Amino acid sequence: MAKPAEDEDTRERLKTSAIRLFSRHGIDGISVRAILNDAGVKNSAGIHYYFRTKDDLIRELVQDALKRTRRARNAALDALEARGTPITVRDVVDTILRVETTGTGDPEQRTDLPIGFGHMRFISVMQLNHRDMFIAAVRSEGDNSFERCIEHIATALPDVPRPVVNRRMIFFFQFAQASLSAREAAFVLDPTGGKLWGDPDALDGLTETLTAALYCDIPD
Repeated sequence: MAKPAEDEDTRERLKTSAIRLFSRHGIDGISVRAILNDAGVKNSAGIHYYFRTKDDLIRELVQDALKRTRRARNAALDALEARGTPITVRDVVDTILRVETTGTGDPEQRTDLPIGFGHMRFISVMQLNHRDMFIAAVRSEGDNSFERCIEHIATALPDVPRPVVNRRMIFFFQFAQASLSAREAAFVLDPTGGKLWGDPDALDGLTETLTAALYCDIPD
């Protein structure tokens, strides 16, 4: 019988293999057997033993991703607020992007997925092809850090009506997610990040682009 420590190690290996495979090949393109083989788990009932079903494993991966982002984003927002100076739109945009692209010291960060948390492509796949499951996980987990970001941006844009701010933030997160997913894929393909993402100013450029989109004038 496996010891608790061995159980936890195997469980984490299965989760790491699953998120890596799902990120590269999609959810439907990966079988339970492929996950077991990638994780080096010989027991064919391994997924059932640790997670019950593939869907339960997927839900846990989504919840893990949301938790890591929420903790890191809230910590970064706490630091911004502690400065005691006005928080700009660029401050918030930079915080959102940096949280997903730099190490945060989070003990749950996957060490073999070095591009930030390494989950942005997985989240993109979930939102595109398994949206119902993703939304259910979001509602169950909650994310006050998202609301905090919106509040800070709305405060920094007093002349922009709140419904417009809310709509722009939805577009913002969709664009940011797509961009960061492309960044992850680029680093997986080429450790240097390639011509675009290997540029040390690439993230600053993305920050500037997204900030400008939130500031843009409202047509008459």
